[in-house]
Amino acid sequence: MGRRIMLGVVLAIAVVAFTYFSGEEQKVPVTGRTQRVAMSDAQQEQLGLQVFDQTLADEGEKVIESGAQYEQVKRVAERLAKVGAVDKPEFEWEFALVDRPEVNAFCLPGGKIVVFTGLLDVAKTDDQLATVVGHEIAHAVAEHGAERIFREELTNRAVAAASGAFADDPQRFQQVAGLLGAGAQVGLSLPWGREQESESDHIGLIYMARAGYDPNEAITFWQGMSKASKGQEPPEYLSTHPSHGTRVQQIRGWLPEAQRERRQHDEVA
Repeated sequence: MGRRIMLGVVLAIAVVAFTYFSGEEQKVPVTGRTQRVAMSDAQQEQLGLQVFDQTLADEGEKVIESGAQYEQVKRVAERLAKVGAVDKPEFEWEFALVDRPEVNAFCLPGGKIVVFTGLLDVAKTDDQLATVVGHEIAHAVAEHGAERIFREELTNRAVAAASGAFADDPQRFQQVAGLLGAGAQVGLSLPWGREQESESDHIGLIYMARAGYDPNEAITFWQGMSKASKGQEPPEYLSTHPSHGTRVQQIRGWLPEAQRERRQHDEVA
């Protein structure tokens, strides 16, 4: 039993090392973090365009193309896209507003932004809307989707390799694979998700400041989200997102940097 576990560990390390060094290494804008991704920019852009076109087709008449809400989203998205384009000039930026009650927005690889009208019920001002749109644009610019695919592949291969030492014992194989998979989810995948969310908060805060929005409003927005959730958030360690309280605390730490960016914007404008 002990030798099999050791063999599984050795196999997992070998597989992880091979997979890790096969990924493309690059730096994340703003934070400078080193990351590895599994897809080229062209592949990401193609995937993002396919999902965006399919989303618009699926939503049909719910896609809003005029009116006050449309003009607000257009105004904010275009200003932030100009900032994101400095780091990702090859992206073809587009946006869509969809009449759905979810308090949500997302930005697909390649710069395709989708905002749900439910978000506009919580983000009362352009600055607060810029908090969310900047965050979502940051996910795309930082290539978090491609990085997540790479990390999941890394984890899945490691679990499979470690479990493979028990391949001749199907029952034991299932038990070990299940335990390792659950451990990887709580110990790796969820923390990685929270790391990406925090990084997007950081980059998005800088982007909104560079676009001339007030970074202090990011705190106002997340405090409002905290009140709206009425304590119904899951425990942070079981979530892919930081808690609202953690987000506010982190944003306070990044505010001096964002305020400098805002002053530079105002000096040039």
